[in-house]
Amino acid sequence: MRILARRSSGFSLIEVAIAIVVIGLIASFALKGKELITTAKLRSVAEQVNAIKLATQTFVDKYGALPGDFSRAREMIHNSLANGTGKGYISSIDDVKRFWQHLAAAELLNMELVNGYPVSKIGGYYAVSSNISNHPGTWIVLCRSARDNQSFDGILSPVDAYFIDKNNDTGNPTTGEIQIIKGASASGECFIGSEYNLKNKNKDCVIIFKIW
Repeated sequence: MRILARRSSGFSLIEVAIAIVVIGLIASFALKGKELITTAKLRSVAEQVNAIKLATQTFVDKYGALPGDFSRAREMIHNSLANGTGKGYISSIDDVKRFWQHLAAAELLNMELVNGYPVSKIGGYYAVSSNISNHPGTWIVLCRSARDNQSFDGILSPVDAYFIDKNNDTGNPTTGEIQIIKGASASGECFIGSEYNLKNKNKDCVIIFKIW
């Protein structure tokens, strides 16, 4: 009886092996689930930007001016709005906040604004600028923070930025309608030449999307 009791109080090698396998499967499923969640969030970035791009094009078609720059927004959309300057582009932080306000008041933007900016599902928020060096046009900027709407702090790793780019554009960080710009506080290069620097794990890539 003592021998039987001693045996029943411990675990056999088979039981230990099964437990290790189960733990491994649980860990594997947890990692896979985390990866799927991240992938879904990255895909949502392109979806949000496409919605903003469509809203901007609709606004321009209707009012003949960029949101945020529309000089008759108060008169033609809502009397609570501040009018834009009518200069034809978006440059200052005030321009950006008016950009989102004009779109929202025109009922073209279905995104919650936090501190005047729409928030990305991957983290950070969306700025907009027509004043990015060597990048003509108007661009949405996914960033952690903006400085004078010209220098930006990144939010993505090169791997994440590459995922968005290759699935929606050229996969080249320096060409197409999705590109990478130099961040204000980059720790290591996000890309080298025309290739993403996938060895760099720091989340300081500033990705931009052309909308106009």
